[in-house]
Amino acid sequence: MRKQRSIGEMISTVTFFGLALYLVPYSLSLLDEGYQARGYFGLLGAGCCALGGFRFVIADLVAKWRSE
Repeated sequence: MRKQRSIGEMISTVTFFGLALYLVPYSLSLLDEGYQARGYFGLLGAGCCALGGFRFVIADLVAKWRSE
């Protein structure tokens, strides 16, 4: 498990979380306006971006799970 992250990794993590935070209210407003497909795909994208932000945490959990 690596503890130190590079500046680029930190920037991409913040970008993933920022985009997820932007997409959630935007997608919910699309759903309110009746654009069902676009709204749900936006929420899916927000979820994927959030998972991208947690990619190092997920990798550490998988590595810990595999070692047990």
